[in-house]
Amino acid sequence: MRVAHGDSAPALQIEGLSVRYGRSVTALRDVSLTVADGEVVTLMGLNGAGKSTLARAITGLLPAQGGSISAGAITSFGAPLTRRSPRAIVRHGVAQALEGRRIFGAMTVAENLDMGGTTVGANELKANRSRMMELFPRLAERHDQAAGLLSGGEQQMLAVARALMSSPRLLILDEPTLGLSPKLVTHVRDTIRAIRTAGTSVLLIEQNATMALAVADRGYVIEHGRIVHEATAAELRADTGLQRLLLGLGSEDAA
Repeated sequence: MRVAHGDSAPALQIEGLSVRYGRSVTALRDVSLTVADGEVVTLMGLNGAGKSTLARAITGLLPAQGGSISAGAITSFGAPLTRRSPRAIVRHGVAQALEGRRIFGAMTVAENLDMGGTTVGANELKANRSRMMELFPRLAERHDQAAGLLSGGEQQMLAVARALMSSPRLLILDEPTLGLSPKLVTHVRDTIRAIRTAGTSVLLIEQNATMALAVADRGYVIEHGRIVHEATAAELRADTGLQRLLLGLGSEDAA
């Protein structure tokens, strides 16, 4: 994986983004957000706030859901993303682990990983597969097992590992702790730290504010399609109003 450089263009720059579904539903309104190179940034909000819509807009998956960008711009490392196909965006270095895991249940763990690496060459694919086995030892143990037989936590590990197979410069994690036990939430937190240390920037979309703010440098709060707050992780952890909004901050150890 690459090494981050603080003086480079932002890993992600969103400016004045508005998104619509059909002609009448506005899902995002004038959203601006930045992820610096080498940074972990979290986007928090309740269900329906617009978090997953923002992820789809970044990765080019919005049209498949009937959505469209009506205003604004998205760039990654200085290059525009708004008119690129999902495959071109992955080739550029932006990958996403989708909400709900979306693994291929009938395929083996190894086959799922290879599906995530279709944009890289054979040598890089092999190296990335070995790195994923080191990062996720549980997947190494189940290398030849059908992915559909994995536990929920193991499937989440696979979803993250599959996204990393394309050697992304920016990884978008959409609700990676959803439905996981506290022990597995801790594992996800530690994995994000390892990904960041290896040089990949992360946009973490999460409802679990405790975990998100334990690993992030900065955070944004989205409500009804608008960014309503932006601050450092430390400032957000100390914000009692945010605690009431997101319900549950401080409910688990964030060390």
